[in-house]
Amino acid sequence: MPSTEIAVQQQQSHHMTLLCPDCHGSSIVQDFSTGDLLCADCNTPVGDRLVDSRSEWRRRRAQKTDDSNSDSSATGSPLARAANGVGLLRAKKSRNAKARAVEQRHEETLERGLEQISAMCLAMDVPRSIESASCEYYRRVESGGLHRGKNQDAITATCVFLACRQQAVPRTFKELCALTRVPRKDIGRMFKYLKDKLGAADTAAMSSDDLMTRYCANLSLLETAQECAILLGRMARERDTLAGKSPVSVAGACIYMASHLVAQPRDARVISHVAGVSEVTIKNSYKLLYADRALLLSSQILAVDPAASIANLPIP
Repeated sequence: MPSTEIAVQQQQSHHMTLLCPDCHGSSIVQDFSTGDLLCADCNTPVGDRLVDSRSEWRRRRAQKTDDSNSDSSATGSPLARAANGVGLLRAKKSRNAKARAVEQRHEETLERGLEQISAMCLAMDVPRSIESASCEYYRRVESGGLHRGKNQDAITATCVFLACRQQAVPRTFKELCALTRVPRKDIGRMFKYLKDKLGAADTAAMSSDDLMTRYCANLSLLETAQECAILLGRMARERDTLAGKSPVSVAGACIYMASHLVAQPRDARVISHVAGVSEVTIKNSYKLLYADRALLLSSQILAVDPAASIANLPIP
Protein backbone atom coordinates (compact mmCIF):
# COMPACT_ATOMS: atom_id res chain seq x y z
CA MET A 1 0.00 0.00 0.00
CA PRO A 2 1.52 3.34 -0.93
CA SER A 3 2.19 5.50 2.11
CA THR A 4 2.48 9.10 0.76
CA GLU A 5 -0.39 11.20 -0.47
CA ILE A 6 -2.61 8.51 -1.96
CA ALA A 7 -6.13 9.59 -2.55
CA VAL A 8 -8.51 6.73 -2.09
CA GLN A 9 -11.12 6.87 -4.71
CA GLN A 10 -13.64 4.23 -5.57
CA GLN A 11 -13.87 3.70 -9.30
CA GLN A 12 -17.59 3.13 -9.47
CA SER A 13 -20.29 4.40 -11.75
CA HIS A 14 -23.76 3.48 -12.92
CA HIS A 15 -22.37 1.62 -15.90
CA MET A 16 -19.30 -0.30 -14.77
CA THR A 17 -17.20 -1.31 -11.74
CA LEU A 18 -13.40 -1.75 -11.91
CA LEU A 19 -12.30 -5.10 -10.32
CA CYS A 20 -8.89 -6.56 -9.48
CA PRO A 21 -7.92 -9.35 -11.96
CA ASP A 22 -6.34 -11.43 -9.15
CA CYS A 23 -8.61 -11.21 -6.10
CA HIS A 24 -11.61 -9.71 -7.90
CA GLY A 25 -11.77 -7.02 -5.23
CA SER A 26 -13.43 -3.70 -5.97
CA SER A 27 -11.30 -1.53 -3.66
CA ILE A 28 -9.15 0.31 -6.20
CA VAL A 29 -6.93 3.24 -5.22
CA GLN A 30 -4.82 5.72 -7.18
CA ASP A 31 -1.10 6.19 -6.46
CA PHE A 32 -0.38 9.70 -7.76
CA SER A 33 3.36 9.37 -7.04
CA THR A 34 3.72 6.62 -9.64
CA GLY A 35 0.63 7.24 -11.75
CA ASP A 36 -0.78 3.69 -11.16
CA LEU A 37 -4.09 2.18 -10.16
CA LEU A 38 -3.61 -0.42 -7.36
CA CYS A 39 -5.80 -2.98 -5.67
CA ALA A 40 -6.20 -2.01 -2.01
CA ASP A 41 -6.48 -5.69 -0.95
CA CYS A 42 -3.60 -7.41 -2.82
CA ASN A 43 -1.63 -4.39 -4.07
CA THR A 44 -1.82 -5.59 -7.66
CA PRO A 45 -1.39 -2.92 -10.39
CA VAL A 46 -4.60 -2.50 -12.30
CA GLY A 47 -3.72 0.52 -14.51
CA ASP A 48 -0.84 2.94 -15.17
CA ARG A 49 0.06 6.32 -16.70
CA LEU A 50 -2.69 8.21 -14.99
CA VAL A 51 -2.86 12.03 -15.24
CA ASP A 52 -3.08 13.91 -11.95
CA SER A 53 -6.22 16.03 -12.24
CA ARG A 54 -5.86 17.71 -8.88
CA SER A 55 -4.88 21.36 -8.40
CA GLU A 56 -1.16 22.03 -8.90
CA TRP A 57 -0.06 23.18 -5.48
CA ARG A 58 2.44 22.19 -2.86
CA ARG A 59 1.97 21.91 0.86
CA ARG A 60 4.84 23.06 2.99
CA ARG A 61 5.69 21.46 6.23
CA ALA A 62 3.68 22.93 9.08
CA GLN A 63 5.92 25.07 11.23
CA LYS A 64 5.80 24.59 14.93
CA THR A 65 3.87 27.72 15.74
CA ASP A 66 0.74 28.55 17.64
CA ASP A 67 -1.20 28.56 14.41
CA SER A 68 -0.55 24.94 13.52
CA ASN A 69 -3.57 24.78 11.23
CA SER A 70 -2.22 27.42 8.90
CA ASP A 71 -1.99 26.23 5.32
CA SER A 72 1.13 27.68 3.70
CA SER A 73 0.36 26.89 0.11
CA ALA A 74 2.45 28.07 -2.85
CA THR A 75 0.11 28.27 -5.79
CA GLY A 76 0.17 30.16 -9.02
CA SER A 77 -0.51 30.04 -12.71
CA PRO A 78 2.26 28.14 -14.51
CA LEU A 79 0.95 29.34 -17.86
CA ALA A 80 1.12 32.97 -16.74
CA ARG A 81 4.67 32.51 -15.47
CA ALA A 82 5.67 30.88 -18.74
CA ALA A 83 4.10 33.72 -20.68
CA ASN A 84 6.01 36.28 -18.60
CA GLY A 85 9.24 34.38 -19.22
CA VAL A 86 8.64 34.35 -22.95
CA GLY A 87 7.90 38.10 -22.87
CA LEU A 88 11.15 38.83 -21.05
CA LEU A 89 13.07 36.67 -23.49
CA ARG A 90 11.52 38.45 -26.45
CA ALA A 91 12.27 41.86 -24.93
CA LYS A 92 15.89 40.84 -24.34
CA LYS A 93 16.21 39.60 -27.91
CA SER A 94 14.67 42.85 -29.16
CA ARG A 95 17.18 44.91 -27.17
CA ASN A 96 20.05 42.82 -28.48
CA ALA A 97 18.79 43.22 -32.05
CA LYS A 98 18.56 47.00 -31.65
CA ALA A 99 22.05 47.14 -30.15
CA ARG A 100 23.42 45.09 -33.04
CA ALA A 101 21.66 47.36 -35.55
CA VAL A 102 23.12 50.49 -33.93
CA GLU A 103 26.59 48.95 -33.87
CA GLN A 104 26.29 47.91 -37.51
CA ARG A 105 25.23 51.43 -38.55
CA HIS A 106 28.16 52.86 -36.60
CA GLU A 107 30.60 50.52 -38.35
CA GLU A 108 29.15 51.32 -41.77
CA THR A 109 29.37 55.07 -41.15
CA LEU A 110 32.95 54.75 -39.91
CA GLU A 111 33.99 52.64 -42.89
CA ARG A 112 32.34 55.02 -45.37
CA GLY A 113 34.01 58.05 -43.77
CA LEU A 114 37.47 56.45 -43.79
CA GLU A 115 37.05 55.54 -47.46
CA GLN A 116 36.14 59.15 -48.28
CA ILE A 117 39.20 60.43 -46.42
CA SER A 118 41.50 57.99 -48.25
CA ALA A 119 40.09 59.01 -51.63
CA MET A 120 40.41 62.70 -50.75
CA CYS A 121 44.02 62.38 -49.59
CA LEU A 122 44.88 60.45 -52.73
CA ALA A 123 43.38 63.17 -54.94
CA MET A 124 45.22 65.90 -53.03
CA ASP A 125 48.52 63.99 -53.17
CA VAL A 126 49.33 64.44 -49.49
CA PRO A 127 51.70 62.24 -47.41
CA ARG A 128 50.48 59.09 -45.69
CA SER A 129 50.92 60.78 -42.33
CA ILE A 130 48.15 63.24 -43.28
CA GLU A 131 45.80 60.39 -44.12
CA SER A 132 46.54 58.63 -40.82
CA ALA A 133 46.00 61.81 -38.81
CA SER A 134 42.76 62.54 -40.69
CA CYS A 135 41.43 59.03 -40.01
CA GLU A 136 42.30 59.36 -36.33
CA TYR A 137 40.38 62.67 -36.16
CA TYR A 138 37.39 61.01 -37.82
CA ARG A 139 37.43 58.08 -35.37
CA ARG A 140 37.37 60.55 -32.49
CA VAL A 141 34.43 62.33 -34.08
CA GLU A 142 32.52 59.05 -34.40
CA SER A 143 33.33 57.74 -30.93
CA GLY A 144 32.41 61.08 -29.35
CA GLY A 145 29.09 61.31 -31.19
CA LEU A 146 30.06 64.64 -32.75
CA HIS A 147 28.75 63.57 -36.16
CA ARG A 148 25.07 63.45 -35.19
CA GLY A 149 23.05 65.86 -37.30
CA LYS A 150 26.13 67.03 -39.22
CA ASN A 151 27.05 66.88 -42.88
CA GLN A 152 29.15 63.75 -43.43
CA ASP A 153 31.15 65.26 -46.30
CA ALA A 154 31.87 68.40 -44.30
CA ILE A 155 33.18 66.29 -41.41
CA THR A 156 35.59 64.29 -43.58
CA ALA A 157 36.83 67.43 -45.34
CA THR A 158 37.40 69.19 -42.02
CA CYS A 159 39.33 66.22 -40.61
CA VAL A 160 41.67 66.37 -43.61
CA PHE A 161 41.98 70.15 -43.27
CA LEU A 162 42.87 69.86 -39.57
CA ALA A 163 45.50 67.22 -40.27
CA CYS A 164 47.04 69.38 -43.00
CA ARG A 165 47.15 72.38 -40.70
CA GLN A 166 48.70 70.41 -37.87
CA GLN A 167 51.47 68.92 -40.01
CA ALA A 168 52.20 72.13 -41.96
CA VAL A 169 50.92 70.80 -45.29
CA PRO A 170 48.58 73.67 -46.20
CA ARG A 171 45.40 73.16 -48.16
CA THR A 172 42.73 75.76 -48.77
CA PHE A 173 39.00 75.59 -48.25
CA LYS A 174 38.49 75.98 -51.98
CA GLU A 175 40.54 72.88 -52.72
CA LEU A 176 38.42 70.87 -50.31
CA CYS A 177 35.23 72.33 -51.74
CA ALA A 178 36.26 71.26 -55.23
CA LEU A 179 36.79 67.67 -54.03
CA THR A 180 33.73 67.30 -51.81
CA ARG A 181 31.30 69.79 -53.40
CA VAL A 182 30.53 71.06 -49.91
CA PRO A 183 29.97 74.84 -49.60
CA ARG A 184 32.88 76.75 -48.16
CA LYS A 185 30.72 78.15 -45.36
CA ASP A 186 29.80 74.63 -44.21
CA ILE A 187 33.45 73.58 -44.04
CA GLY A 188 34.33 76.80 -42.22
CA ARG A 189 31.61 76.26 -39.61
CA MET A 190 32.60 72.63 -39.19
CA PHE A 191 36.24 73.64 -38.78
CA LYS A 192 35.39 76.02 -35.95
CA TYR A 193 33.20 73.36 -34.32
CA LEU A 194 35.65 70.45 -34.48
CA LYS A 195 38.76 72.51 -33.75
CA ASP A 196 37.70 73.01 -30.13
CA LYS A 197 35.90 69.67 -29.70
CA LEU A 198 38.94 67.66 -30.82
CA GLY A 199 41.45 69.77 -28.96
CA ALA A 200 43.09 70.98 -32.17
CA ALA A 201 42.96 74.68 -31.31
CA ASP A 202 46.77 74.93 -31.51
CA THR A 203 46.88 74.33 -35.27
CA ALA A 204 49.07 76.84 -37.04
CA ALA A 205 47.41 79.38 -39.31
CA MET A 206 48.16 79.06 -43.00
CA SER A 207 50.43 81.67 -44.55
CA SER A 208 51.16 82.60 -48.16
CA ASP A 209 54.69 81.18 -47.85
CA ASP A 210 53.23 77.71 -47.28
CA LEU A 211 51.33 77.92 -50.56
CA MET A 212 53.93 79.44 -52.85
CA THR A 213 56.19 76.38 -52.98
CA ARG A 214 53.39 74.14 -54.17
CA TYR A 215 51.93 76.71 -56.57
CA CYS A 216 55.33 77.40 -58.14
CA ALA A 217 55.93 73.68 -58.59
CA ASN A 218 52.55 73.29 -60.30
CA LEU A 219 53.39 76.24 -62.57
CA SER A 220 56.79 74.72 -63.49
CA LEU A 221 58.67 77.78 -62.30
CA LEU A 222 62.36 77.69 -61.48
CA GLU A 223 63.68 77.97 -57.94
CA THR A 224 64.72 81.57 -58.50
CA ALA A 225 61.13 82.59 -59.24
CA GLN A 226 59.92 80.69 -56.18
CA GLU A 227 62.53 82.36 -53.95
CA CYS A 228 61.65 85.82 -55.32
CA ALA A 229 57.94 85.20 -54.70
CA ILE A 230 58.56 84.13 -51.09
CA LEU A 231 60.81 87.13 -50.35
CA LEU A 232 58.30 89.45 -52.01
CA GLY A 233 55.50 88.01 -49.86
CA ARG A 234 57.49 88.59 -46.67
CA MET A 235 58.26 92.19 -47.65
CA ALA A 236 54.59 92.82 -48.47
CA ARG A 237 53.62 91.41 -45.09
CA GLU A 238 56.10 93.63 -43.26
CA ARG A 239 54.87 96.75 -45.07
CA ASP A 240 51.17 95.74 -44.91
CA THR A 241 50.94 96.26 -48.64
CA LEU A 242 48.32 93.51 -48.98
CA ALA A 243 46.71 93.90 -45.56
CA GLY A 244 43.35 92.17 -45.35
CA LYS A 245 44.02 89.89 -48.34
CA SER A 246 43.77 86.14 -47.96
CA PRO A 247 46.95 84.01 -48.10
CA VAL A 248 45.77 82.57 -51.42
CA SER A 249 45.39 86.03 -52.96
CA VAL A 250 48.79 87.13 -51.62
CA ALA A 251 50.47 84.00 -52.98
CA GLY A 252 48.86 84.42 -56.41
CA ALA A 253 49.81 88.09 -56.72
CA CYS A 254 53.38 87.57 -55.53
CA ILE A 255 53.92 84.67 -57.95
CA TYR A 256 52.50 86.76 -60.79
CA MET A 257 54.89 89.61 -60.01
CA ALA A 258 57.93 87.39 -59.34
CA SER A 259 57.48 85.35 -62.52
CA HIS A 260 57.55 88.49 -64.66
CA LEU A 261 60.39 89.95 -62.59
CA VAL A 262 62.76 87.06 -63.39
CA ALA A 263 61.59 86.74 -67.01
CA GLN A 264 59.58 83.58 -66.44
CA PRO A 265 56.14 85.13 -66.97
CA ARG A 266 52.97 83.26 -66.11
CA ASP A 267 49.53 84.49 -67.12
CA ALA A 268 47.13 85.52 -64.37
CA ARG A 269 44.54 83.12 -65.75
CA VAL A 270 46.91 80.15 -65.34
CA ILE A 271 47.85 81.21 -61.82
CA SER A 272 44.18 81.62 -60.89
CA HIS A 273 43.48 78.07 -62.03
CA VAL A 274 46.31 76.67 -59.90
CA ALA A 275 45.65 78.83 -56.84
CA GLY A 276 41.86 78.56 -56.95
CA VAL A 277 41.34 82.34 -56.89
CA SER A 278 39.85 84.56 -59.56
CA GLU A 279 41.97 86.32 -62.14
CA VAL A 280 40.50 89.68 -61.11
CA THR A 281 41.59 89.14 -57.50
CA ILE A 282 45.16 88.41 -58.57
CA LYS A 283 45.33 91.51 -60.77
CA ASN A 284 43.81 93.77 -58.11
CA SER A 285 46.38 92.56 -55.57
CA TYR A 286 49.14 92.98 -58.12
CA LYS A 287 48.12 96.64 -58.55
CA LEU A 288 48.89 97.21 -54.87
CA LEU A 289 52.26 95.48 -55.20
CA TYR A 290 53.16 97.42 -58.34
CA ALA A 291 52.30 100.73 -56.67
CA ASP A 292 54.75 99.91 -53.85
CA ARG A 293 57.37 98.27 -56.09
CA ALA A 294 60.13 100.77 -55.32
CA LEU A 295 60.19 99.74 -51.66
CA LEU A 296 59.22 96.09 -52.05
CA LEU A 297 61.83 95.10 -54.65
CA SER A 298 64.94 95.35 -52.54
CA SER A 299 68.43 94.58 -53.71
CA GLN A 300 68.17 91.16 -52.05
CA ILE A 301 65.22 90.18 -54.26
CA LEU A 302 66.83 91.55 -57.43
CA ALA A 303 70.04 89.64 -56.68
CA VAL A 304 68.30 86.25 -56.68
CA ASP A 305 68.29 85.98 -60.47
CA PRO A 306 70.56 87.82 -62.91
CA ALA A 307 67.61 88.28 -65.25
CA ALA A 308 65.56 90.06 -62.57
CA SER A 309 64.58 93.61 -63.61
CA ILE A 310 61.82 96.01 -62.65
CA ALA A 311 61.44 96.81 -66.33
CA ASN A 312 60.06 93.29 -66.88
CA LEU A 313 56.97 94.04 -64.79
CA PRO A 314 53.74 94.58 -66.74
CA ILE A 315 51.91 97.83 -66.14
CA PRO A 316 48.49 97.13 -64.55
